[in-house]
Amino acid sequence: MIELTPLARPYAKAMFAAALDDKSLEETSGELETIALVTKSPEVASAIEDPTLSRKQVVNLLLELFNGEISNKSKKLLSILAENKRLNLFETIFVLYTELIQEHKKQNSIEVFVASNPSEDARLKIEERLHSSYGSDAKITFSKDPKMMGGLTIKVGDETLDLSIKGKVNKLVNQLNF
Repeated sequence: MIELTPLARPYAKAMFAAALDDKSLEETSGELETIALVTKSPEVASAIEDPTLSRKQVVNLLLELFNGEISNKSKKLLSILAENKRLNLFETIFVLYTELIQEHKKQNSIEVFVASNPSEDARLKIEERLHSSYGSDAKITFSKDPKMMGGLTIKVGDETLDLSIKGKVNKLVNQLNF
């Protein structure tokens, strides 16, 4: 059986980019999930595979089925997939789209660890800098870690920037041990 992921990835990325642009990530996810479930049903799957139906007829059938329930971008995706004989990709597109959303949410989640709670002014400056670097939709959370002695540590996804006194002391100790 053919691996569908490489075929579905460009469609999932395009839908993700379009949903990100019009701020409809969750709505698009729901639409893709619905379409994927419906296209897996035996009746719809047999209609999609029916050689007597033209691609235009299959698209019209699906659009009629989802009448008023999906956005124009999902309708366009249906048309494109039918035109390219790729209607069997919906489930894989949904899975890849979901992974892209999860990856996007992780990237936009920033944890700032501080030794003591910063003043409101310092907190606003930190948030402003992080928003300018990682986007205004980045979710910033502050956590207190008294072991740091001072300074701060910023964690974005799997990257960590350690600007704490404890981190500097550890780095100095490591340099002296060599």
